[in-house]
Amino acid sequence: MPTVNLRDQFGFTGDFEAPEGTSFAKYFRSLRELKVSDLKLAALEITTLDKVPVKSASGGITFEQPIGIGIDHTEMTIIAGASGTLTLFAPRDKQLFNSDRFAEPIAINADQYYVSIGFAASLAGSLSGEKSDLSCGFDAGSRVLMNCYKPFVKTSAGAYPSLVRALEETMKDFVILGDVEDIIGMGEGMVATIEGNGSLKFSGGVELLGVVNPLASVDLPGPISDLQITSGNSIKVDAAFEVSGGYQIRAYKLSKNKLRLGYYRNRETELTLKVTAKSGISAGIGEFDLLGRTLQAISKNPKVDQELLEAGGLAPAQIKGIEKTIEAAIARKLELAMSAELSAAGATEAAFLYEIEFDKLGADGRRALHHALDGDLSELVGREASMPAGVKLMRSIFTETQKKKHTLKFNLLGIYNFISVGSLILKGAVMYEPESGEVVITDAATASRIAASTFNFAADAAKLRKVMAESFLITAAYRCSKLIAATPSLKISHSYFELHSKTNRATMKNNLDVIEALALLTKQEKEKLLGAANDFGRTTFYTETSYSDDLVSNLFLVGGKPRAEEEYEQAGRDALRLLVQIGEADEYRRFPATDNALWKEMRTLGNPAMFKSIEKIKAIKVATKLPMEIISGGIGTDFIVIRWWAREMRQMGERLAEIREFLRKNPGIDPENNSFKSLRRSLAEQLKDVARRTRAEFGDPWGLVAMDLLTNKKASAKIQLTGPRVALARER
Repeated sequence: MPTVNLRDQFGFTGDFEAPEGTSFAKYFRSLRELKVSDLKLAALEITTLDKVPVKSASGGITFEQPIGIGIDHTEMTIIAGASGTLTLFAPRDKQLFNSDRFAEPIAINADQYYVSIGFAASLAGSLSGEKSDLSCGFDAGSRVLMNCYKPFVKTSAGAYPSLVRALEETMKDFVILGDVEDIIGMGEGMVATIEGNGSLKFSGGVELLGVVNPLASVDLPGPISDLQITSGNSIKVDAAFEVSGGYQIRAYKLSKNKLRLGYYRNRETELTLKVTAKSGISAGIGEFDLLGRTLQAISKNPKVDQELLEAGGLAPAQIKGIEKTIEAAIARKLELAMSAELSAAGATEAAFLYEIEFDKLGADGRRALHHALDGDLSELVGREASMPAGVKLMRSIFTETQKKKHTLKFNLLGIYNFISVGSLILKGAVMYEPESGEVVITDAATASRIAASTFNFAADAAKLRKVMAESFLITAAYRCSKLIAATPSLKISHSYFELHSKTNRATMKNNLDVIEALALLTKQEKEKLLGAANDFGRTTFYTETSYSDDLVSNLFLVGGKPRAEEEYEQAGRDALRLLVQIGEADEYRRFPATDNALWKEMRTLGNPAMFKSIEKIKAIKVATKLPMEIISGGIGTDFIVIRWWAREMRQMGERLAEIREFLRKNPGIDPENNSFKSLRRSLAEQLKDVARRTRAEFGDPWGLVAMDLLTNKKASAKIQLTGPRVALARER
């Protein structure tokens, strides 16, 4: 039975013994002295908890030499010096835990006091992984903080214990979260925590919905039958997850036989997520494992497509390369989905929370709990439908991710030329966008335009954004033309994605401005999300609008007539006004968007090089004190983009109206009719020119918002913004 000498810096000394079998006696075998600083223990030996002065409620604990902790060997070491804390929590404190750091604080009852003892320790440089390891998943050699909170109420004699007695009792009952027996032995109401930086691991099966985005390439085909593709079917895979960063493991003893075990992210630090998708679930399709499941999700005739690929001589190495690409896309998509759940859970809830009933716990439950205390949740996560006896799931970010049925988007670039997914794969390439996790199945010519130079099977984000924007534009026109014999009942989508390793206030506001422009966020909500923060950490932002055939037609025609060029200009100016707001550094760009007279004068001049002669622009220079080159350059670029877009949309509308009128007057026209073929060739050449002239700015949020405004915001829309300080998902 270890004896510990308790003393202070004012001459007080006293001994207490830790009974054998306790967590303290098991792990703190070398601890023989506990020195409290800043407190006069002699006075507090006779002062009950409810009488302790506020200024005497806390103190430090110092060690003259390092203290090894472990059973057979030292697994962590309490650092010499002021490495411990003693804190008294009174009813006036209302709760344990700083809600700015960890979610779900524990309430302190009106008649209850808590004494907390904490230690800072350094984990051993190498951790063996044996049964007695105390690493809890934290990094070898890293610093961890251990705390134990013991509640005290009045004794049967109607009095609280003194602070010194409470300190001794808390120390004797100190719990390290090393093994199942340690948490079983905790007293009712006690809380034990350990926090630091490390990794939590788990795995499980996930289901994604395969969503297709059928897009045309500039090499337009003749009239075709219905595309052999479908959307919204499931793709099931296994995945391994590793969440790294700052977290706390917390054990809260609810009663003699019941305990709550939670895993909480440290909201003052950022978490990173690594996901590995596995294609090991057999679908009964031989070598076409994950590829086969992909075909089943997005093809109307997966068996025919598979046979086509086999007959086309797709080699095993090619199949494996395609599956690795899809695995990488799935992994990235799951990283984004799980990161969103982590960010959402960080505000109010545990990432993982379990309720344990020890009298019902069997061997499998004990084993799962022990591994969970080591930071490996694999025997609890992914088994939500068949938890071990005595273990009840309260919350899991993995379960929440599963419930939401996240999508895996397949952008089929050039599908109108090939009709089926199998043909497109056989003659093209399968790639993915590393930031967003979207799959791109594309014809060979487009693949050469978007391929990243540093990653196999990866698309260059900037190049892909421009190609996707131009493909959306020409696909919309192609669909509107009605030259497709049977248009598939699939929407086409216009999307935008950003990833920032560091996000400042201006960037966050710009992202939120896009969401507000899509009417998915109010100005008041935006201001609340921004708050007073200047650093939002690593963030991802995704937005997408989707258009049915009716809305696609409305982009160009109203009542069968082409929309006026002025309508497009107004939509483009309105998008600019919504995205460049008052008070921003480039606020001067709003003037042409809001001042009709200025826009008319700019339109009359036509040449942006002459804008510096406009009196209103001269006045903007004086008011902003910015160089004229910056003002005229920014305003000139916006003018060029809006005018380009308005002219192109108007001209396409005129050609589409002509084609629609021809088809109306000639129903069932022979595809080989020379007049019909001439119309098609003319449209094809025009759309090729449109693609060639498509400006990069159309791939930015401005183009997405401007197109949305043309339909009076009737397109389907969704956004997701994720970071350590914000988690937002909206759709209409």
